[in-house]
Amino acid sequence: MPTIDHPRRDDGYDESLELIHALSLLAALEEATDLEGHAAALPYLGMARAELTDFGQMRVERYVPMAVSDLHGGLRELEDRLKTLLAKTGVPQHRLRIEAALRLLGRSDPACERRYRR
Repeated sequence: MPTIDHPRRDDGYDESLELIHALSLLAALEEATDLEGHAAALPYLGMARAELTDFGQMRVERYVPMAVSDLHGGLRELEDRLKTLLAKTGVPQHRLRIEAALRLLGRSDPACERRYRR
């Protein structure tokens, strides 16, 4: 049975700062409706968030305020944060969800898409 290598309380909420920051940045990107390219990226951002939080496997109790001034820069930062999460997790289900979120994130930004084509 895999062990969880990051803080998780008994109520199912994950307290790892990496996950809190990644999901907070994802929420900020979803909210940044005034940025160029947002309409095209929004569906993929929503699907990526659903992959990360589906079935309550990866939930955070709180979000931190994050500002996004450039959509593509924010997407690259989110990609880096997800890669960090992927490298640190030892839970197979989390790996699958993070990999799926990265593929969806790649589809939201043509600059990232080439890296995640299958």
